[in-house]
Amino acid sequence: MTATDIFEASRKGNIPLLEEILLAKPDLTAFNKYGFTALHCAAAGCDLVADDVILKVMKLLIDAGSPLEIPSHDGRTPLYLAAEFSRTVKPVQFLIDAGANPDVYGPTGNHVVKNAWVLEVKQLLAKLSGIAIPVEPEPAPPAIKMNTMAWKKAKLSLDVVFNGLVNNGLIVLQDAGTTQSDGFGDCAELFSQHKDQSSVVGFCFYTRQDLNRAKKTSELPLAIWGAPNGKIKDTENVGNIVADAFRKAGINVGWNGSGSMRPSLYLHSFSE
Repeated sequence: MTATDIFEASRKGNIPLLEEILLAKPDLTAFNKYGFTALHCAAAGCDLVADDVILKVMKLLIDAGSPLEIPSHDGRTPLYLAAEFSRTVKPVQFLIDAGANPDVYGPTGNHVVKNAWVLEVKQLLAKLSGIAIPVEPEPAPPAIKMNTMAWKKAKLSLDVVFNGLVNNGLIVLQDAGTTQSDGFGDCAELFSQHKDQSSVVGFCFYTRQDLNRAKKTSELPLAIWGAPNGKIKDTENVGNIVADAFRKAGINVGWNGSGSMRPSLYLHSFSE
């Protein structure tokens, strides 16, 4: 047997070979060339073999001491991989019952709820983690060019909401630079000058490019960022604060709840 046999046996559900390998008490924290442990390989093999087989593979590995929470080299836990590759809830539920954490994020910042393959798994993980299943926003209304009066009316409403967001702990800017990088830099400078940085929840701004888009289409994209480190969960919290504030002001918001997507304000009603 070679060092790679345990990884292949785990991924392909070769139980007799795996049982033989485990008799030699191999290092179950070892990684293969892809940065996976044997348990990672089993989780990634969920779409290759039947549930009863992969469950037995996982049990053998866990009983032998395979760590549940060790991240792969790209930052995914075995549960994260099982959620991505399994067509049923059984492998994911098995890992949770064994003690795996269902509230985990992947290398791109996506929560496992978002990356899970099937709805049943998403629902289980959403219930346990408290993270909502992302929904696709409704299609944007047809583009309508805003005249000067429509934009002035919209700007008055924007000013009121943006001023209110400051009271919610946000650093906000309108018409901030030309690009998102410019806007973020301006917000970051204000953050560095803030007397109580721990009270800052995050940033919300739009740029000159965004403003020009709004005048041409009535859609104003907003940039959001969650303090202190821009983590997806923190950014989603900022997004919820922002979306709720504009909706309460009667402005239609398009956003799927994901920190990787910019909320958009639909300003069409100001042209009516």
